[in-house]
Amino acid sequence: MIKIKVIVNGKSGTIETGTGLSLLNILRKNGYTVYAPCGGKGTCGKCKVDLKSEGTILACTYYPERDIEIYLPGKNEANILTSQTKFLEDLPLNHSKAKYISLKPYGVAIDIGTTSVVLYFVNLLNGQIKGVYSFLNPQNIYGADVISRINYCQEHDTGLRELQQTIINAINHELNKFADKESIKLDSYERLICVGNTTMLHILLGVDPISIAFAPFKPKFTNRQTKTGSSTGLSINTNAEVITLPCISAYVGADIVAGLAALKATYKNYLFLDIGTNGEIALVKGDKIFTCATAAGPAFEGANLTCGMGAISGAISTFTGKNEYQVIGNSEPTGICGSGIVDIVAYLIENDLVDETGLLQDTFVIHQKNNIHVTQQDIREIQLAKSAIFSGIKILMNTAKMSYNDIDALYLAGGFGNYINIKSAMRIGLLPHELINKIYPIGNSAGIGSLQYLKSDDFEKKIEQTLEKSQYIELSYEDDFTMEFALNMSFIKHIFK
Repeated sequence: MIKIKVIVNGKSGTIETGTGLSLLNILRKNGYTVYAPCGGKGTCGKCKVDLKSEGTILACTYYPERDIEIYLPGKNEANILTSQTKFLEDLPLNHSKAKYISLKPYGVAIDIGTTSVVLYFVNLLNGQIKGVYSFLNPQNIYGADVISRINYCQEHDTGLRELQQTIINAINHELNKFADKESIKLDSYERLICVGNTTMLHILLGVDPISIAFAPFKPKFTNRQTKTGSSTGLSINTNAEVITLPCISAYVGADIVAGLAALKATYKNYLFLDIGTNGEIALVKGDKIFTCATAAGPAFEGANLTCGMGAISGAISTFTGKNEYQVIGNSEPTGICGSGIVDIVAYLIENDLVDETGLLQDTFVIHQKNNIHVTQQDIREIQLAKSAIFSGIKILMNTAKMSYNDIDALYLAGGFGNYINIKSAMRIGLLPHELINKIYPIGNSAGIGSLQYLKSDDFEKKIEQTLEKSQYIELSYEDDFTMEFALNMSFIKHIFK
């Protein structure tokens, strides 16, 4: 018999079971609800659980053979997985012209974020998702945002090579780990689909990104790039196809294109928002897509905050009052991630500890023992970031000649959108309160888009259609942006029913 410790919403239980059953079946038999819309066939990738010391796994394809400890998604995350099924495409396997080299061909969809990286491993013969791996982008030692990393490339002769090798080595580590786990050869990796912002894709391919940082902000490429495995340094078949999906501009990348293409046509007019170190925004008005990017800075990723950290174990992710908070991994807090700081600032505003101008009278202590606190400078960082995002939304709406009444939905994409408390985001002025009942977190839409491209030839058409409809608005050229930015710096209380 083996023991499985199950932790969900801070409460734990233990299951004793034999071997030979999938984790999904074991959990279901013992009364635990695990979201698996494909019925456990391994094709949707949504029965994700966190396995202690190993990371994210799919419950339907994991067969426990030893004692383990797992974390099931809480209510909020489970709702996001449901939203992914409701709002994002899940196409069947369709490769009409595929000619595979190996007996066990695998594909990998990779979302290379500035802060984190996610890999989806897919059996190309049956479309089954065999693993979902994620890790923090190790390039963060060179800077928390894309501008810092571009500066590093500019200031050091070997900077680009260092940054490229760092991400290649990290991806290779995951490729090797999965190959060992599944007992497959590295030659089995025959197709890799990569998304990310424009800078991340330049660095991945070893292309100089410096022109992205300076007017007129012209990247070396925005169109789809196709390479062979032998030219990339990746631990894959030498004849493998490595594709980076197309971008729209220097600051609206393939992650946004893939995310927009992955959305089902549920509504006609909607906002799409991916808040990371760079806030990327799209406004869809019928058959037109207006896009922009705001220099939000890395505050919402936990960087540039006194006690900030990524959304990993030990981070305070929700906060409702003194000694009332949740920590990722249910451990003692070691810092504050993006969703946590939004909750904390909202609490400070609500309780008149921060005024309309953003003045914080005294440093706010959250955990005395570990010296976790929020300073005046932290409040300023959040003010700058939230104003940049909100002002970008306003500029796009003005360009499209739309009001909030015209908006059917606002989709929150990315990791930050997964965990953010929407009312807290409205209280600090990050999201428009007029859309309170129209906001839907949809999770990693970029990764899901990359996955659909890997699985189905039909998705390429959706990518092309998205590009054809899109136009980019450069906010630094917009006279109204400076005024909007100044106006939206303030904190204004909103009452929610």
